[in-house]
Amino acid sequence: MQCIIKEKLIKQSVKLSQISNIYYSNRSKFVIEYLRWLDDSEKELSFNRSPIGILFQAEKSKVISVLDGFTPEYIPNEKNVRKIQRAVTANSLNYISREIYNKLQDIDSEFADINEKLSNAIAVLNIKTPGLYDSLKQDEKTVSIIWKLLSETPETVAMYNYFCAKLSYLDIKYLILDIIQKIKTNSEI
Repeated sequence: MQCIIKEKLIKQSVKLSQISNIYYSNRSKFVIEYLRWLDDSEKELSFNRSPIGILFQAEKSKVISVLDGFTPEYIPNEKNVRKIQRAVTANSLNYISREIYNKLQDIDSEFADINEKLSNAIAVLNIKTPGLYDSLKQDEKTVSIIWKLLSETPETVAMYNYFCAKLSYLDIKYLILDIIQKIKTNSEI
């Protein structure tokens, strides 16, 4: 499921950068568009029960409270309400951007460790099953074959059990497809 969260966060990051551009071009729409983005992002990630969805909800509440007249302590005594609203929204956008970046880094770090182990296990399969690399395709059938071989080959059963305990099958499929792509790319060079 981490791969789904990763892809959704990347998609939402692209949208967030567009919201950031609104700040420069149309300041009056900035706060409302950011609130819409928070709402959409929360809905998008709540399906996966990602804790970052809670963060989106908290930031939405913070911005709404400013729209209702609350002025945070870190904002100097400013009389222009719209400036306060934009400042708090910009601060929230900056905070959310950092949190998304950190979450993506965490997922990539976790995947890098497992990807290395999975690559080694597939290399063992290639030794045990001559011609495996030559028959690789980037499809569901090949992923299923590799997954089955990992569960049946005595040298890889322990790693298979580790992968089952560590990740969902969807994440494993995502990583195997990535490894297949790298193998095919390297064999073409």
